[in-house]
Amino acid sequence: MKEEKLLRKILEDNHLRITKTRLFIFNLLQNNEPQSIAELVDRSTTKVDRVSVYRILDLYEKLGIIKRINIGWKYKLELSDIFLDHHHHISCIGCGHMVAIKEEEELEDLIDNLGKAAEFVLTSHQLELQGYCAKCQKRQKKQSAQPLRAI
Repeated sequence: MKEEKLLRKILEDNHLRITKTRLFIFNLLQNNEPQSIAELVDRSTTKVDRVSVYRILDLYEKLGIIKRINIGWKYKLELSDIFLDHHHHISCIGCGHMVAIKEEEELEDLIDNLGKAAEFVLTSHQLELQGYCAKCQKRQKKQSAQPLRAI
């Protein structure tokens, strides 16, 4: 597990212990789509208390192990580009479902050129697209097809 070795190195380099709880939370984040804190807490309640989940996620964010993906005023968490290939997301504003989009060279070049034109040296970026997934589109069509009821 090369990801776990990298996690151990980051923690050791920052003079932090590698605990079972930290490894457990890290494993919850692996091979999953972005998750909300509530989802992570729900998935860990039998093994880790809520406060520990929050503390570990805060630590991981400060160390650059995880990153936030903003969805309006809410956000989800996923492993950072240190552990995953760089990518972007499309998220549904109806149900919160997220889909990763593969990195496209043309898009990355455009982003780099925008930074250069503004005289910035870009260190990172996020591109998040939002709309309605197929399920939410169907739900909206059903709701709009319903006749209005008199009150």
